Amino acid sequence: MCICCSYIYCYGPLLHDVQMSGTFNDSKEFVDMRLLHSPNETMKTFMEMKKFGNFNIKSFIQNHFDNSTNEFEEWKPTDWNLRPKFINEIKDEKLQLWAIELNSIWKQLGRKIKDDVRLNPERYSIVYVPNPIIVPGGRFREMYYWDSYWIIRGLLLCEMKNTVKGMLINYVSMINTFGHIPNGGRIYYTKRSQPPMMLPMIHSYVEATHDMQFLAENIDMLEKEFTYWITYHTVDIPIKGKDNNTIYTLARYNDSSSGPRPESYW
Repeated sequence: MCICCSYIYCYGPLLHDVQMSGTFNDSKEFVDMRLLHSPNETMKTFMEMKKFGNFNIKSFIQNHFDNSTNEFEEWKPTDWNLRPKFINEIKDEKLQLWAIELNSIWKQLGRKIKDDVRLNPERYSIVYVPNPIIVPGGRFREMYYWDSYWIIRGLLLCEMKNTVKGMLINYVSMINTFGHIPNGGRIYYTKRSQPPMMLPMIHSYVEATHDMQFLAENIDMLEKEFTYWITYHTVDIPIKGKDNNTIYTLARYNDSSSGPRPESYW
């Protein structure tokens, strides 16, 4: 599969012109918008308008992109409960109330991606996953790899094991699609990743649930991601010794993308 090949969301003259125009205060806003027409039709119109000199970038965006957050449908975690067991173990009354407030935030951060994303993936930058997700919040409306480790730890503490399992299945689907877990759940993140936390996430889940069947069913995907990191994120360093050279393998955190990041262009 071609990784981040979108000439709308990943690279190209349209992306560059929009992001450098100053139309948006946050460059992530544009690359999270849904296309109203096919990528080919959109680019054809863009190139024709540029060629004949009648190009108004704001009008073009309004006519070809949808800025509403219609990539998600309403969803509340079905395994959420008002008072997880750990709350009763907190003796301080103020801290207990604070914990209850924190627990309620899960309902606000839950998202389920619409099936239209699966049916028309080329019109979205968001990557379709089959199960609901918990997002960091704010401008980050999609799942993020590193963040999900800490989210999963919190969900397990709040006894939301089904939500965690669904999120892990989502990441398994990403490994199956991309060969690794991207930085986040957008197509423009697929050439980047974050510290590989899938193994610790699975470990936390299995430790809490004893679901060894889930581990057995997905251990090949863990091996696949591990191989990705060993293959593409290590470098051999030869060190001269007294008698011969010793080669050390160094883990290196880098990525294969080039140019400005689409979501943080300037």
